[in-house]
Amino acid sequence: MSPTWLGWCMERLLGVVRLMRLDRAASAVAGVIVTGVIVKDLTTFQWSYVVACLAVFFSALANFALNDYHDIEIDRVNDRLDRPLVNGVISPAAALWVTIASSLLVIALASKMKPVPRAMITMGLPVSLAYNLHLKKYLVFKNLFTGLANVGVILLGALVTDTVIEPLAVYIAVVGFFFSLSYEVMLDIADVQGDTALGVETIASRFGRKNAAWLSILIGLGAVFANPLPFFIHVDHRLFQDHLFLCLILIPVLNRLRISYALLRDQSPKNIHNLKKSLFRNLQLGGVCYLIGILH
Repeated sequence: MSPTWLGWCMERLLGVVRLMRLDRAASAVAGVIVTGVIVKDLTTFQWSYVVACLAVFFSALANFALNDYHDIEIDRVNDRLDRPLVNGVISPAAALWVTIASSLLVIALASKMKPVPRAMITMGLPVSLAYNLHLKKYLVFKNLFTGLANVGVILLGALVTDTVIEPLAVYIAVVGFFFSLSYEVMLDIADVQGDTALGVETIASRFGRKNAAWLSILIGLGAVFANPLPFFIHVDHRLFQDHLFLCLILIPVLNRLRISYALLRDQSPKNIHNLKKSLFRNLQLGGVCYLIGILH
């Protein structure tokens, strides 16, 4: 095996990983699993959760691939060389085939689910694909949709085996909505040039990077400071007055303050991409803190 051929294979493999956003797809799957554990529906191995997780995973792949396919010109203007379609590692046709194949798998998996989660998946998939093709051009849809998609993932995790949505699941879904809204407003700051050139309206392109940063910070801080509230408010008896949970959840709260300060100081695309990773890890850390608080 020649070094040149091995390098070509690794480049293509990395391109596939970036196209499919495997880290974010896996995070969506984790959201289903963690919610199932928190609401005590997932206590042992269950095939229904395997099917639900696969449906969420392939739905994410379909949407991420379609996003790159549709936004290739915007990404070129923004010099997004991390995008595999922009740097030529993956062809647009391959991205489109990933979307089609993944969508068909989602439909097949949804047919094996109970009525409520099946309806959520089969209605959510075409709406999300339409969002990536057209709806995200409009400011009213641009940031709200991603927040609602994350709410859907959490509620799906609570509805895989029954039709009861526990109060804690609703609470986490609301916090997750505002976290996602803050996250998406921040990401758009890095893409102002391409969005403006191709007529995509965002908070950052319409009101400026600094104002978008302030909005992202205010929404995000509101969400993250809501994280410790189950210690003080009787949302769930397992977290109420649980000092271990309080100590743990303060870690992502303090980390979010650091991220917010860094965003306020610098709205350059390079810094936004760095903060994107930090904020994503912050979300995952918050989920782990909740899970430990529930299980200990």
